[in-house]
Amino acid sequence: MIKKRPKTIGILGGMGPEATARFFELLIKNTAATKDQEHLKIVVYCYPQIPDRTRAILYGGQDPIPFLLEGLKVLEKAGAELVAIPCMTAHHFLPALKKKTRLKIINLIAETAKWLRASKPEIKRVGLLATEGTIATRIFQKLLAREHIQVLTPKDHIQKKVMEAIYGKKGIKAGFTKRKARHLLLEAASELLSQGAEAIIAGCTEIPLSLTQKDLPVPLIDPMVIGARAVIEKAGGKVR
Repeated sequence: MIKKRPKTIGILGGMGPEATARFFELLIKNTAATKDQEHLKIVVYCYPQIPDRTRAILYGGQDPIPFLLEGLKVLEKAGAELVAIPCMTAHHFLPALKKKTRLKIINLIAETAKWLRASKPEIKRVGLLATEGTIATRIFQKLLAREHIQVLTPKDHIQKKVMEAIYGKKGIKAGFTKRKARHLLLEAASELLSQGAEAIIAGCTEIPLSLTQKDLPVPLIDPMVIGARAVIEKAGGKVR
């Protein structure tokens, strides 16, 4: 039997750069390898100039699709065969992107929904910490509903605190992952728990940079980890 050649993974990143670096690291750490040569080929394109996704969705900001397509073309020319985009809000644009690229784009949110049903069947209600743009698109709600899981979101005044934790002057995108950002996210998580959340989904790639499982009394579901493991498997690698 001829062994299939593993596929080259592409990461379309920069949304933000630190989350991109973490996703690359997760691919490495979750690959079952005992030496360099057993790891997968990975091409990373960090493109921070991609316009803000939430601003485009909610406030008529610059369309990120042309920039995302430009990034996909760079990855394709570099030899990537399947791609992950470590930005949850950007997943709203996947249907448009898939129509204009030959690359296989892995939906990290869909992989998370499938993993939850298979691995945590007892969980029926999850709290979602994400950007306003992600919540407005209802992409998590739609995909998790297929698995019969209810998604709870923060009240408006609490959601503003989540956005401050991510985008504020002392927020995660500005390089401040602890103190105020962590406190604001814990406040939001607490509000979701009071609504009956049985787990918290880190629905923005920046959130796990500040919030960890040790901070919560319920499971913290990280689409970055779940997605990285799914990407490794789909590329033909061995998952640790």
